[in-house]
Amino acid sequence: MDQVALPQESRKFIKIFLIVSLIWFVFGSIIHSSDQGQLVAFIQIFLFSFLDLIFLILLFWNIFFIIPEIRGRRSNKIRLMFFGFFKLVCLALLAITLKRLRNASASAHLMGVSIIWVGPLISGVCLKYFPSFKNN
Repeated sequence: MDQVALPQESRKFIKIFLIVSLIWFVFGSIIHSSDQGQLVAFIQIFLFSFLDLIFLILLFWNIFFIIPEIRGRRSNKIRLMFFGFFKLVCLALLAITLKRLRNASASAHLMGVSIIWVGPLISGVCLKYFPSFKNN
């Protein structure tokens, strides 16, 4: 399999995104640590939301960076189908989890699902407006 290097700015974005996600996970775990049921609900919802976002990032990374560089290979189509399939699996598991945990608090639902927009938003803002993140 041919390897295509990610652009430097994309690597920085992913690094910041992983740090923001870890901070969000710790913050949500601290908020829900008083009730074990709410903590488990938050962790499950966060996990499926995070994995869904990771597979979405991998899918777009393959579409925009790998496929244009390496054309005409059957493995590219298989790779795209793989990431697309697992993204849909994560969405289905997230929907099942949300339905099963209907009685969990709204904060557990909100904190878990909000990683889908909080992670990329804060990462993009940090990368664009704080020069210290660009230089690292």
